[in-house]
Amino acid sequence: MDTNYQFFMKENMDKFIGEWVAICDKKVIAHGENVKEVFSQTKKKCPNKIPLITKISDNKNRIF
Repeated sequence: MDTNYQFFMKENMDKFIGEWVAICDKKVIAHGENVKEVFSQTKKKCPNKIPLITKISDNKNRIF
């Protein structure tokens, strides 16, 4: 199983409700309301890896 996904499932993401979150190497490396900006920041910080990018919703549904 992907380590970024495992990190995501274990961590409390409540402070990111309503935002897109990018996780790489078991760390939140970018977050914000605009997915394009989050993706751009992620490419710079984690250029040769496949991050997990997801939106944190207020009703605990998780979108991948």
